[in-house]
Amino acid sequence: MCQYCRTYGEMFNGWYNITFMQEENINKLMAVWKEKNTILKPSIRKDITDLVNQMASIFAAGNFYYLIMNFEISELECVSEGTKAVLGIEPNALSLKTFLDLVHPEDLNKMREKELASLNFKLNEIAKKEITKYKTVYLLRIKCKNGGYKTVLHQSKALSVSEDGKVFQTICVHTDITHLNPTIDHKISFISQECPSYYSLDTGSKFKLVKNSFQNLFSPREKEVIKLIAKGKTTPEIALILFISEQTIQKHKKNILQKSHCRNAAELITTSIREGII
Repeated sequence: MCQYCRTYGEMFNGWYNITFMQEENINKLMAVWKEKNTILKPSIRKDITDLVNQMASIFAAGNFYYLIMNFEISELECVSEGTKAVLGIEPNALSLKTFLDLVHPEDLNKMREKELASLNFKLNEIAKKEITKYKTVYLLRIKCKNGGYKTVLHQSKALSVSEDGKVFQTICVHTDITHLNPTIDHKISFISQECPSYYSLDTGSKFKLVKNSFQNLFSPREKEVIKLIAKGKTTPEIALILFISEQTIQKHKKNILQKSHCRNAAELITTSIREGII
């Protein structure tokens, strides 16, 4: 066999294996949704456009888009215009299947574990009335039109619950945090403003529901500093806004990094967004 044929054959086999694994992982993920969240008594679907737009803007801290998934039909009901700015893809070009095809293969493989943990939490660990009070948070890499990947903060929240207590409609807000270069650790958080929150949990065989609030690490003043750092404010600007000295701001920054175990401001911002401080 000539070198060209051998090289071409290896490239084709590599492409085929990746495509096959992607399809297999999508099927496994869909099976989790079907097996764990089969809806026997659907709710009456309501027009929630205004509510969705308000929620999406509250969830996001940067460029974002949102998807609304209907678990009864296992399909996307709505895709926002934001996909054009973030991914370079027209919203009408995305179905649930085509969207999942864009998820990075490693992340798609882990997404099954995350969604299984999310459904187990919502359906088995909390009351039906609390399902819509939690958002599920983790990181994903999504392929853009140009072939590169964007890292997004995935935040999903149940909009409605079926008569038999299953998740009926969900909004998924994806905020572009590529510029922060976050570490993809495949951890998951369940965050609520009204109920106990659970942060940075391992999934898979290591999954255990433990309260470990990142937010409780910081004083109110330190949280103010974190939010201003996230807005791109410099030390002199933060000092001016908070009416304290630059030396005090530097001390706050040092303490914040020590408490959070973050290596730099970018990692701190990423973690703070994911854990609900920002």
